[in-house]
Amino acid sequence: MNFACWTRVVNGKLRTGFTLVELLVVIAIITVLMSLLLPAVQFAREAARRTACLNNLRQLGLSLANHEAAKSKLPVGANSVNGLSWRVIILPYIEQNNLYEKFNFGPGGWNTGPGNEGPNKMVHALNKIPGFNCPSQVVDIASNPTSTFPDGRRTYTSDYHGVAGPKGVSPEGVTYRVQANPAGHGGFALQGTLTRDLSFRMKDFPDGTSNTLAIGEVGTTWNGEIWGSDGADWVRGMGHSGGTINGMASCKNVQNGINVPYNGLYNDLSFSSLHPGGANFARADGSMTFVPNEIELSVLKSLASRNGGEVNVSFD
Repeated sequence: MNFACWTRVVNGKLRTGFTLVELLVVIAIITVLMSLLLPAVQFAREAARRTACLNNLRQLGLSLANHEAAKSKLPVGANSVNGLSWRVIILPYIEQNNLYEKFNFGPGGWNTGPGNEGPNKMVHALNKIPGFNCPSQVVDIASNPTSTFPDGRRTYTSDYHGVAGPKGVSPEGVTYRVQANPAGHGGFALQGTLTRDLSFRMKDFPDGTSNTLAIGEVGTTWNGEIWGSDGADWVRGMGHSGGTINGMASCKNVQNGINVPYNGLYNDLSFSSLHPGGANFARADGSMTFVPNEIELSVLKSLASRNGGEVNVSFD
């Protein structure tokens, strides 16, 4: 493109330059190029964040395998006796043994005692654990009031939750096992990898560990607000309210599809993410997968079951 520059004499010297129209044309061209480049940059950044998220899940899946190798069983998903989550149990397997040694594993709620510190339970959620949060999430602080200390200190959350199992009826017409909860919240699915008060061995996966989801993302958006996770701190496994077992924070039932909006039942909160089109999961065999929003709900529930006897669990 040729531009005709103006020429004039200023103080006896010859000066040249572009006209205003030519400058406006150049600015317009740069603006168009930037508008074309910016989405590509954003796409590349999100692809990198999604890969980092998968790596987080890979490490968490490996920690489950290492726990099973050391203890001959997987960790309990959510402990109703001491209120702690599987994330606390796997700390030694993600290079956090010093923090693990500080925990109180005795009975009682995760946020009871002086100052709601546990004691030595929820207070440790003031530590942000590398690998517990998806890089695409904009919230890493727990938003649930039960995870905030009376003095205003706020705990960290985790975006990764255990798959407690499916609810409803399998494709073979068998009703999935669900334990009712007097406090509501959707009850507790029992046929997944990580659930309430149960720890499983590899022999407890007749459907196959490669066909069973173990850990997935929860990146909830509700009423236009991005919660990040389910709002609870990463230490919390099971809530207690007046001596009654309450909501399960560290694991979620599979009742709804991927990225389905929150329906008010805390334990049924959908697996979800801020990645376009779906959410990341770790399988029980340690492999990774991205589950799309469009997956049939029956297939998703089949993948959430370790022993449902479902035949067709493919979604690729």
